[in-house]
Amino acid sequence: MFVDALAALLILLSGALAGVLVAVEIAVVPMLADLPGRRYVQVHRLLDPRFDPLMPTIDKIALGVGLLLIVLAPGGDAKLAFAVAEAGLVGVALVSELSNVRMNRIIDTWEPERLPEAWAETRSRWARANRHRTWIALVGFAAAIVGMSLV
Repeated sequence: MFVDALAALLILLSGALAGVLVAVEIAVVPMLADLPGRRYVQVHRLLDPRFDPLMPTIDKIALGVGLLLIVLAPGGDAKLAFAVAEAGLVGVALVSELSNVRMNRIIDTWEPERLPEAWAETRSRWARANRHRTWIALVGFAAAIVGMSLV
């Protein structure tokens, strides 16, 4: 029963993470891509504080739940599925911290009226990193579903 509850919690958390990233990918990224530089910086600054405290917290809690499931789940197949889910959560955290968060900090230093020459390339790199972490999150979410079906 405890393992079932943990698996359900992992699905909830990894699904929320993947769902938010999919929403950002299909709605926010295209909108940001269409904005002129000055407006891009302004909107980006408005979005970041709303995602930053919540999404890393969800990922960290899910990481803890995933670790418990790797240890407690019955059977090798379930453990493997939860390990893949865990790898997805780690992947999202790594891409976020090593790419998106670093770029967010750089973007936060820009003056909207005097953008660096390569600002559009940074915007494109941010979007690519977001796409990568979105796919990683979806794979992790799918693995969590498989894991739950095996417990």
